[in-house]
Amino acid sequence: MKREMIELSLLILSDKNPRLDPSFSEMEAIARMVEDQGKKLFVLATDIVENGLNPLDTIAVYPSEIYSGYFEVGEGNRRICALKLLKDPSLIKTINPTLLAKFMNLSNSYRVQELVEVGVFENEESLRHWMEVRHMGEQGGKGLSKWNSVQKARFSRIQSGADSLLDFWDWLNSNGILTSDEIYRVTKTNWQRVLREKYFPFLKLQYSDYYSVSPQNLDLFIERIRAVQQELDGKTVAIVYDQERIEEFYNTVSEKLYGVPYQTIIDQETPQQLSIEPMVVIDDEIIDVPQENYSVENDDPKQGIDSDNSEITAVQSIGRDVFNGCKTIIPWSYPIRSSNMRINKIINELKRLDADEYPNACGTLLRALFELSAKWFLERLDRHDHTKDEFKPVIKNVANLLRNQGRISNSQHSAISADIDVLREIFNGYMHDTDGYPSSEALKNFFKSHHTFIEECQK
Repeated sequence: MKREMIELSLLILSDKNPRLDPSFSEMEAIARMVEDQGKKLFVLATDIVENGLNPLDTIAVYPSEIYSGYFEVGEGNRRICALKLLKDPSLIKTINPTLLAKFMNLSNSYRVQELVEVGVFENEESLRHWMEVRHMGEQGGKGLSKWNSVQKARFSRIQSGADSLLDFWDWLNSNGILTSDEIYRVTKTNWQRVLREKYFPFLKLQYSDYYSVSPQNLDLFIERIRAVQQELDGKTVAIVYDQERIEEFYNTVSEKLYGVPYQTIIDQETPQQLSIEPMVVIDDEIIDVPQENYSVENDDPKQGIDSDNSEITAVQSIGRDVFNGCKTIIPWSYPIRSSNMRINKIINELKRLDADEYPNACGTLLRALFELSAKWFLERLDRHDHTKDEFKPVIKNVANLLRNQGRISNSQHSAISADIDVLREIFNGYMHDTDGYPSSEALKNFFKSHHTFIEECQK
């Protein structure tokens, strides 16, 4: 470990803090921290304002696996969260209005130091021992917040994969489904992220204190869990870092196996296929237990497997339009993110700013989002610097590449190509007109019309 002074903006709250349920972004981690700590977080912030950070407690960090140049906080998430809220109370504007008012008053009387003294560890592994020493035993003294039994269990699950996961791995290995080498070429974190209840119907998997598979579904399970392992083999956590990417991951697995998204497979498998005969694993053998039937209702007789040609017909799910009535350029619940920290911050700001109230700021940010996304795509593709590329050519170039790769349709390509000049007028025209400013509705509609272009640039 070495001590360094690092900018607060480069310190990221952990997405697997044992105090909290897992999160997929720093904003979600902040929301969970506020929900869990409440007034305690404000008391901590008040103490920091009055006395500074406790010099006896080291804030421990390690380099982020996701964002180059950033550091994930292993120890000191409460303190870093308090500092971030002192610096920008608006982060909890939509989370806790009561606490927001308190932080705003407190923030007015305190200037947050940009540099924070931290202990930098080589990686999470090298920090783990000291976290166990600090939190897993009895502790005393003011300022320390002991982990309860649930939080200790979360820590053990994060570090060891929990007994149920280890037993599951042993069962996969002993039954010849996956070798130990194949299992361990996938990180524990990635196994934990993809083994989520939402995807159990696709995997033909159940969980109730242990993982189980029905004998009648065993062949499908083996086919799909092997495909999951192959897709995760040797990959970092970035491939399934958040819910959006996990969703993309399972669609990729399903499309490689069957040529359609995973939900289509679930929707169109017959009730008999979804009827589950639970089993338990004892001494590496599958033992049947009394049957408990589950089925998926399907009100549309047109959905399912065509009896004439046995081909699966894709079903499009239609949900609520999150754009309808939204005051921001990007709806808060809209699942879009980037592995580029700057682009991700722009996305988060466009989810928070009222476009009617701040049309100029939103227009500038939206233009930056389009241009930076396109350049980010090109730089990862050819490893060249595209900083000085002009707006129109870079958008057109990326649109052509995405169409050629089949990632946007011909109609989407035509639309973005036709709108490039309109885009320039919306974002740039008012810069030369002291009386003009962009229409908030035009800005919203532009993102709604071309969000696929932005999303594909991030992949």
